[in-house]
Amino acid sequence: MANPLSNFSSLDGNNGFAINGNGFDSLGNSVSNGGDVNGDHIDDLIIGAPGTGKSYVVFGSTSGFNASLDLSNLNGSNGFAINGNASDFFAASVSSAGDINHDGIADLIIGAPGAALGAGQSYVLFGSTTGFNASFDLSNLNGSNGFAINGINGRNSDGLSDSSGNSVSNAGDINHDGIDDLIIGASNAASGAGQSYVVFGSTSGFNVSLNLSDLNGSNGFAINGNGTDSSGNSVSSAGDVNHDGIADLIIGAQGTGKSYVVFGSTSGFNPSLDLSGLNGSNGFAINGNASDFFGASVSNAGDINNDRIDDLIIGAYNAASGAGQSYVVFGSTSGFNASLDVSSLNGSNGFAIKGINENDVSGYSVSAAGDVNGDNIADLIIGAPFASSGAGQTYVVFGSSSGFGATLDLSNLNPSKGFAINGINGTDFSAISVSAAGDINGDNIDDLIVGAPGASLGAGQSYVIFGTKAQVNNAPVAVNDTVTTAKNTAFFIQVNTLLANDRDIDGNSLTIAGVSGAINGTAVLKNNHTPNNSADDFILFTPIKGFTGAATFNYTVSDGQLTSTAKVTVEVGDRLFGGNGNDNIKGTPGNDYLDGGNGKDSLNGGNGNDTLLGGNGNDILVGGNGKDILDGGKGDDRLSGGFGNDILTGGNGKDKFVLAATQGTDKITDFCKGTDLIGLSGGLSFRQLSFTGNKIIVTDTDEVLATLTGINTKTLTAANFTIV
Repeated sequence: MANPLSNFSSLDGNNGFAINGNGFDSLGNSVSNGGDVNGDHIDDLIIGAPGTGKSYVVFGSTSGFNASLDLSNLNGSNGFAINGNASDFFAASVSSAGDINHDGIADLIIGAPGAALGAGQSYVLFGSTTGFNASFDLSNLNGSNGFAINGINGRNSDGLSDSSGNSVSNAGDINHDGIDDLIIGASNAASGAGQSYVVFGSTSGFNVSLNLSDLNGSNGFAINGNGTDSSGNSVSSAGDVNHDGIADLIIGAQGTGKSYVVFGSTSGFNPSLDLSGLNGSNGFAINGNASDFFGASVSNAGDINNDRIDDLIIGAYNAASGAGQSYVVFGSTSGFNASLDVSSLNGSNGFAIKGINENDVSGYSVSAAGDVNGDNIADLIIGAPFASSGAGQTYVVFGSSSGFGATLDLSNLNPSKGFAINGINGTDFSAISVSAAGDINGDNIDDLIVGAPGASLGAGQSYVIFGTKAQVNNAPVAVNDTVTTAKNTAFFIQVNTLLANDRDIDGNSLTIAGVSGAINGTAVLKNNHTPNNSADDFILFTPIKGFTGAATFNYTVSDGQLTSTAKVTVEVGDRLFGGNGNDNIKGTPGNDYLDGGNGKDSLNGGNGNDTLLGGNGNDILVGGNGKDILDGGKGDDRLSGGFGNDILTGGNGKDKFVLAATQGTDKITDFCKGTDLIGLSGGLSFRQLSFTGNKIIVTDTDEVLATLTGINTKTLTAANFTIV
């Protein structure tokens, strides 16, 4: 997937679309894949707008999208609004809930951490195949269509409150009963230690409300933080990081710069679990720095290294003077110690992702991205909402089976590693929330969603970016070349001459990136004083003084990403020049360069790979043995390559190209029907020939006598041939 767009303003309906908020929605403060909540087999989206206490569900569609969608146009057929209270901070967090009631349809969960005097509430809305109205009021939850989850402690005399629902997520199936579960964060609970709550899914139904204080191990359990952890400020499914077949959890605790992984289990859970009791067998702690706000965002990362084990990603947006960092921890079948320090990540157990500029706050939001480039490896998405003066930037990092180093710099992303998307306007704060979107357009490639709550003067926008299947870039094919020059004669080779027989099956333009390995001479690539124009580049080759024979050098062809190397053989021979007059020049047993000059000349290369130039006049050129190059020049010339695969160019005039069986395949570069003739020697006749493409073939033996550049030989008749 080459970078599909560089700025959200480029979304046009084909590569994605913008979703426009209303009034002071702060739309996009939280975004998530919603699963398939309407049962049409296409993924849907959920977007939080806490500024007005609403959430919006946008249905996926295979019918396409316009460049933008106004949420005021949701009508039940394309999506619907969920109405809560702005004073409750309703929709501060939103997520798919998996299928918590096990009816085969995805459900939703929405957090309202300010509800009930700050005790917080979360709301589960069940998916349905019977459709939705244009809006749904939370007051209509009745247990059959969803239920409320009530926090425990509201504001006390110290002004503290639990704020349950500040983070919500699908938890996967952590108790392995075949039904998805939920996790809810309450980062202010227990005097700032924080708590998280797992609510088990059930096929037995739910009452209209569930009190978190009633969790007893059979219906869910509480997870207790430590000290000033603020655990639960971010919660997520962790996938299956220990590869035991049971879903795990990850909980952020930015107050102390930690994150905690809790392993799923078939052995059941007590009513509460203390994070201080994680020992490597039931989970483990991941240690970062509190000053970095490590653990401010956590997520399952999918299987980014393609080892068939789920991985994790954790954001630390204040690291590196606010440039931010994110950390990927690889899953493992080898077990984990009770704690892991992110400073020990070395590429084999995970890696760090470095932000670019101070105060960009990369890692403010992190998420699995699904597989957005269609290479069957999970990708990542990272938000830096303060980048570009508050316009924000979004970074997609592609997964790879080739491994990662200990660090990856976001500034080094290229089309093979990932891409960046820029926000539109300062104070948009795009990427304050990022998420995989599932496959919202039904093209079997995962999509992305990015929130920008500050856009449009606080109405907010969210952006859907469609995934695009990666076009596998193949390396170019470089083909060896042979050229000739005379002894003690430097000469120029145009790069286009060497590139003429090279190819790139992807259709990319080719350039010569360099030359190397010269033997019996020197080769230098020259840019012709036009460094930005490679088309007029040339190579200056200078043979060693007095040398004759085969010199070589290598050249490297590039398609902009991958390279290939070929060898150029330079046949350095004696140069014999006839000058004016009718000359008879015969070459040496080596590689010769014969130039007839003016007059009616007779040139015979003899043995060796020779170059014969007829020059002016009606000349006779005979290559002899070897791979020869014959150029008749001006006049009516007769060219016979002799033994070997030769290149014949008649030049101006009425030329005759002589062919004979068993002498090799010659290439005739400029045959002109009606002017030139092909001479058949050695007993050959027209009736013995057959033709296909640009080839002349001896029918009985299938020997290719010659190829004619630019000529369909099936158009040739006996009139184009003569017996010599």
